[in-house]
Amino acid sequence: MAKPEPSEPGAGVTGVGVLTPAGRGIDPLWRTLSAGGAPPRPIKHFDTTQAGTHLAHFVPHEPGLPGPGHPGRMAALATAAVTDALADAGAPGAGTALVIATTDETGAEVSARWDGWRSSGTTPAGVPLEECVATACGLTGQAVTVATTSAAGCVALGVARRMITSGRVRRVVVCGVDVITEAGFYGLAALRTLSPHGCRPFSADRSGIRISEAAAALVIETDAPQRGRIRGRLEGVAANNLAAQPARPEAEGVAAAVRSALHQAGRLPAEVDYVNAHAAGTRHGDAAELSALHQVFGDRLIRDLPVVSSKAAIGHCQGAAGVVEAVVSLTTLERGEVLPTLGLASVDPRWREYNLGQRPPSRPPEVAVSVSCGLGGVNAAVVLGAARARPSGSDARREADAHAG
Repeated sequence: MAKPEPSEPGAGVTGVGVLTPAGRGIDPLWRTLSAGGAPPRPIKHFDTTQAGTHLAHFVPHEPGLPGPGHPGRMAALATAAVTDALADAGAPGAGTALVIATTDETGAEVSARWDGWRSSGTTPAGVPLEECVATACGLTGQAVTVATTSAAGCVALGVARRMITSGRVRRVVVCGVDVITEAGFYGLAALRTLSPHGCRPFSADRSGIRISEAAAALVIETDAPQRGRIRGRLEGVAANNLAAQPARPEAEGVAAAVRSALHQAGRLPAEVDYVNAHAAGTRHGDAAELSALHQVFGDRLIRDLPVVSSKAAIGHCQGAAGVVEAVVSLTTLERGEVLPTLGLASVDPRWREYNLGQRPPSRPPEVAVSVSCGLGGVNAAVVLGAARARPSGSDARREADAHAG
């Protein structure tokens, strides 16, 4: 297979901030992914008796952080993640753009919306989330929101990459954020995707998802920032709407997104060392995704390519999932360690030979693919490279020529 040329220059990831049910920061997240997972907690800020489950994963309380159900909780989580990412990058807010990824940009409860509509005929307006976060963090660039359900984080990374590579901005923060709302919870319950047993990716007894809240932010800049280090590279992002049903991903759509992201990055499937799968633990979704990955990577899934899901440990972070899992993928590349999917005691017999993280890859991971799927038939994939990854496209040929000479 001929090696594709990168369609656009890459972008550097210079800062990370993350709040998940594991806590605040990368280290607690890594520990939780390594063993045990984050414990779920009962939902107390709305009635769950009609849903069949009453549990979700919450970000642990911090002083000054509004509690679950508070209308300011989502903006507070996003502000904390963006603040941490800017500090990690050593980057100023001035001139920095913002892309928010979420399922529900209001974070408001159904009852509040209903009361507002009943009394005035309108839903609560307030300050848009992206403006609220931008103001709190001193970001003076363009601010936009992407709300493509569970694929929002991945799609937002594509928006940010295009902003960088087009020359419109030199620095952008992507922040994925969602909280546990009555609307989101009962919407998923109506689709029969919630499971009282939690996310069990790849398991024979998987039965659906457990939703989670989180906020994760990445600072993305041109490939050669003037200060600090690069944590990794955002090489390619692609998305499509190829699905037969709005609530069920199809293998062809997922495979097309992965192939397109690899082509944009100038990467061959053989160069990928690690896949962070969407794998939420639904009966159809996991099967469709692994079928798609087999179409792209073939028998490497059996031989050495690890395919891992983070959702077994921290739940489904909704619209924030794509950014959270990009953080996990970048950390995997930085640390050179692939963590296994938790809870693989009862792997679906179809995939017992697959490397679901139980076996280390044949080489230290330097190129990762992260996949996201969302309601409405959205399939998205992002290609991430280590700070010093194997070169791609013409750079690879130049390096080979230099060694030959």
